[in-house]
Amino acid sequence: LRRPQLREHAQLSSANSINLGRLLPQMVYYASASLQTQRTYGAKASFVVPSGNLGNAVACIWARRLGLPIDRIVLAHNANRTVPDYFASGSFRPRASVATLASAMDVGNPSNFERLGNILPDISGVRAALSAYEVDDAAIRARIRAGFKQYGQIWCPHTAVAAEAYERMSQEQRSNGHWILVATAHPAKFREIVEPLIGREVAVPQTLAALFARPASCTEI
Repeated sequence: LRRPQLREHAQLSSANSINLGRLLPQMVYYASASLQTQRTYGAKASFVVPSGNLGNAVACIWARRLGLPIDRIVLAHNANRTVPDYFASGSFRPRASVATLASAMDVGNPSNFERLGNILPDISGVRAALSAYEVDDAAIRARIRAGFKQYGQIWCPHTAVAAEAYERMSQEQRSNGHWILVATAHPAKFREIVEPLIGREVAVPQTLAALFARPASCTEI
């Protein structure tokens, strides 16, 4: 079946971050975290968001525009540096994706960039509202090791991208605010990457173990 026929036949819808049905509930994360920060510290929350297709990032930006107590937003990208390059040059140049350890963020042409452009239509506004970092695989590995050694934290590769971006910020930036690093996946989903780096097994949560134990099936459509 061709795509229009398939859509009519199967009533399919995308479940990734091109769908508003995913972005809108994600705003709740930022509402909850920012309100808790305000109640606890009397100040706004700032976020470092692992970013690929920009869905999570746009959800955070929307939450801020709705009036939630959110201060600064930092976008942390892997080696797919289309967005950091846009911040640097002011020119958006989509490209083919590059495979990295943070695979869910391997996006060279983010579909949510159009939504970002509707919110912030010019580069000066983008730079005033956001900042972006690019983190390669070597830095991801090093940050996973360092996070475990220094803090006893076990991070998935995507969360490690956010942690590395935070470490690259100046001391003044880090000390001037209440920062939250967004963790996007449990490290047990990436045991083959994480365990050799920290030298120990990653405990699998019961809910995730139950999913791993289920048989896999697929239906050809």
